[in-house]
Amino acid sequence: MSEADGIHSNEKWQEIKAQRVRVKLADGTIFRGKINLNSEAVPADRMSDFFLKGVSPFIILFDVSAQGRNSFFILNKSHIVWITPDD
Repeated sequence: MSEADGIHSNEKWQEIKAQRVRVKLADGTIFRGKINLNSEAVPADRMSDFFLKGVSPFIILFDVSAQGRNSFFILNKSHIVWITPDD
């Protein structure tokens, strides 16, 4: 592909580093799914790094089982009460 196609040869794609988690929101909703620790500009080794050093106000929670189907959700970090690994 060329730059004319919108693909630049110097773009670097990071491998997905999925972490299974449980998330509780301020309204009491609890989600179980995965977050990608490498979704920020600087990859995170730990979940705490992802939240403390990440600049995006949102997280993408994927592989969420809800109502019998797999879904994804975009969650505002300011609405998260707690998040824990779900091994």
